[in-house]
Amino acid sequence: MARRTRGAAAVAAAALALAGCSGTDSGGSGPDAPSGSYAVMGDWLGCEVFGDFADLQAQLGATAIDGELQSTPIGEGVDAESAGCAGLFDLATFEDVQGSFEYSSTGDAAVRGGLAPWNDEAEAEANFADRVAQRRENAAGIAYTGETEGELAGDWDESLYIAADTDNRYYVDAWGRKGDWIVYLSVDFLHDPGAGAYESAPEFYPDSSAEEMAVYPFTNESLVAWITGEHLTQIQSDILQRAESEAGQ
Repeated sequence: MARRTRGAAAVAAAALALAGCSGTDSGGSGPDAPSGSYAVMGDWLGCEVFGDFADLQAQLGATAIDGELQSTPIGEGVDAESAGCAGLFDLATFEDVQGSFEYSSTGDAAVRGGLAPWNDEAEAEANFADRVAQRRENAAGIAYTGETEGELAGDWDESLYIAADTDNRYYVDAWGRKGDWIVYLSVDFLHDPGAGAYESAPEFYPDSSAEEMAVYPFTNESLVAWITGEHLTQIQSDILQRAESEAGQ
C-alpha cells in the first residue's frame, strides 16, 4: 500500500481497496505502510464523522434536506484529501399577506465538512496552511464584507475561523488541526427572509423591526459562536474517542 502524500489521496484510497485493508490495518511494515491518523481514519465516511449534521440542522432550524446528504471517503468527492459530508437544507419560511398581495420566501443553507487525516504532523501542518491560503485567496471572487476571524475554542494545535457577509448570504469557514489530522466545516446561508422583507420595505411594517420579523432561530453572531465555541470542540472529542477505540482493536 502506498503511503499517502499531499495531493495523492485518491491513489492511496484505491491502493487501500486493492490491498483489502481497513483503516485500522497498518498494511504491513516499512516505508510504504500508512501511519499516523491516516492508518486509523483512512476508511471513515464523512457523514459518520459529523453525525449527519444532526446537531447543526437543529441549530439552523432546518425543515428539510434538499435531496440527500453526500457522504464520501478519502479519495472521492470535491475534496479527495478528506472524508467529506455535504448537504443542502431548507430553513424557515417567511410568509406575509398585504391586501391581495401574498409573499413567501424560504431560507436555505449549504454545509460542507471534512476530516483529513495524514501520515504525520508535518503533512497536516502543510495541508492546514494550504486550506487557509485557499480561502484567503478567494479564487471564486466572492464579494465578502465585514470579515471577522479568530480561533476555535478547545485544545487545538492550530485553528482558525473566518466569518463574512455578502449581499445575499452569510459565510462561516472553520478549520482545526489536532496533531496529524484536520477537521473543517463550511456553512453558508441565505439572509433571514423575514428580516430581509423588513429591510427591503420597512414602510409596510411601521410597528415592527428586522429583529422582530426574523424567522431563523439564530443570528449570524450566535451561529458563529456556537460553531466555533461548542460544535467543533464536540466534533473533535467524537473523532478522538472513535480513533482511540478503533486503534485499540
